[in-house]
Amino acid sequence: MTPVATWPVADLPTLRQRLEQCAEPVLLPGLVRDWPAVRACRSAPLGICDYLARLDRGVPVFATKTRAAAQGVMGYNDDLTDFAFVKARMTLAEFMANLAAYLPLDGAPAIAAQCAKVSDVIPGFLDENPLPALPGVVPNFWLGNALTVPVHHDHPYNLACVVAGRRRFTLFAPEQVGNLYIGPLEHTPSGAPISVVHPKAPDFARYPRWRDALAAARVVEMAPGDALYIPPLWFHQVEALEKVNLLVNYWWPVEGDRRLPSPAATFMQAVQVLNALPPAQRDAWAAMFGHYVVQREQDPGAHVPAAWQGALARRQ
Repeated sequence: MTPVATWPVADLPTLRQRLEQCAEPVLLPGLVRDWPAVRACRSAPLGICDYLARLDRGVPVFATKTRAAAQGVMGYNDDLTDFAFVKARMTLAEFMANLAAYLPLDGAPAIAAQCAKVSDVIPGFLDENPLPALPGVVPNFWLGNALTVPVHHDHPYNLACVVAGRRRFTLFAPEQVGNLYIGPLEHTPSGAPISVVHPKAPDFARYPRWRDALAAARVVEMAPGDALYIPPLWFHQVEALEKVNLLVNYWWPVEGDRRLPSPAATFMQAVQVLNALPPAQRDAWAAMFGHYVVQREQDPGAHVPAAWQGALARRQ
């Protein structure tokens, strides 16, 4: 496994632009170490919960709890007929009471409050823990114990900031998609398709290409105050390593032509339409996509007068 590149960078106004120009993950050690929330987690295991309780507005969050056989992984069951976790809505205070109750127990279920909007649930957090490099970007928070989210990817730019506990990210470049055994595109745990390989007990006989994926992976372990930039479509597995963990992440969109459908919607339509064609036609369209869409070998419109390029005109 390859380590992730590290930048000794401060929270500067130019950081967002620099990150958007980077095609690979970047570790930003200590980027948010001066946040009051990060300092609060150092006082006691539940120090971050005491901090959040002061900001809590009583808005419900989505909480997940893994089933016993899942080994703390928020994925599918072994025969891919159901999820290996259950979901419920509860207040943040109720969730943190469960987290505290599980703290002294060995073998407790893995639980997490997933993707809660900071501005809705703990709005004061933004004032006390600002990130000037991303003005106007409202973050989400992920609070829980030792839970693992299997390999998945996101479409926007992503900056993940560890506030409490430690986290391990295992990252895979988009071209590894064929080795990752990504599951259903629609029947997903929380919107993003995930790998069906159990990260703690991979069945290499069933999923042999997983070894190739691991050989190409990049791994980083993060402490409170560290941040990780994940480019769009980079696959990542996220492991919360302690009994109390808090992650705050910022997603912001890749700017394109807003008059056009999103790349994700276009991709799903292409999958549905082309999968209905005979193999020979899929091969023919693969050549068309390679030439007109991917454009790695040549500019398909370079020989066409600019006034007539139309859809072929490069916008970036």
